[in-house]
Amino acid sequence: MSKLSPHFDSSEFVCSCCGKSTTMSKLLIERLEKMHSLMDAKAIYVNSGYRCNNNPWGSPTDAHRKGMAADIKVQRKDGSWYTAEDIAEAAERVGFKGIGMMEDLSGANPAACHVDTRGDEPYIYDWWHGDESRGIDWTKDSKHTFIRGTVFPGDKPAAPAQDPKPKEAHTKEELLAELKALYEKYSI
Repeated sequence: MSKLSPHFDSSEFVCSCCGKSTTMSKLLIERLEKMHSLMDAKAIYVNSGYRCNNNPWGSPTDAHRKGMAADIKVQRKDGSWYTAEDIAEAAERVGFKGIGMMEDLSGANPAACHVDTRGDEPYIYDWWHGDESRGIDWTKDSKHTFIRGTVFPGDKPAAPAQDPKPKEAHTKEELLAELKALYEKYSI
């Protein structure tokens, strides 16, 4: 197998039923790398990448079958796991338009998310948000967002606001002369 990027290898994306692979979308890999950086992840684990036509998971039009999707879970540097909500927010912030939260509602396994590059690469729908664990599909609510304002470790601090007009430096004598002129101007 081959290295796709600094944090991902093609072996992570092989079909779970047969071990076959396909060329994975470069955009998918680029956005996964952006998520890795934004979340300052210890690792992003791919639960499911490519799915061949014989794979029982998914549908015949599944984005996984096109090599443009991955189901992922994200581990923090301290070994704990990000929530599905955190993963979905980070995915939306880096540009994914196909996002589905997947949680083990018993809490026994780390949360995961489906991410895909629909909307930027050919697919039957340009946008999809969902919660696969709870059977919620927000496809018809195009205003739905996972953005909650989370500050991730990889967020760049905002640059301090610059004063549009730099203040001129005055000497003590100049300030006293200005005050004296104002006093004389407005004195009766």
